[in-house]
Amino acid sequence: MHIVCMKRTNVVLDEQLLEEALKVTGERTYSAVLNKALSELVRQGKFRENLKRMQALAGEDFFFPGYLEQIRPNAYSVLKEKRPAAHEVRAPRKKKSGTRRAAR
Repeated sequence: MHIVCMKRTNVVLDEQLLEEALKVTGERTYSAVLNKALSELVRQGKFRENLKRMQALAGEDFFFPGYLEQIRPNAYSVLKEKRPAAHEVRAPRKKKSGTRRAAR
């Protein structure tokens, strides 16, 4: 047995905005558009609340410049090693000795 709790209510909405939201979301009903909008509003509110909580724990400047390098110092060492580009002058390759196949 599955029970769905829904609240039925009357609201006054901007018709043009509702039609645009219907097109943008791809939903088929006004109720679905409103449910999607409400869930997105709640999600954004929770995100802001959690971000404020994180910033309060870490101080004022949580993601300061150099933050990633500080918490993961070895993560960028690979990127810092510069390989020579194809157009740069390189030392000539050494010839391999005795590995050539006989011509057919």
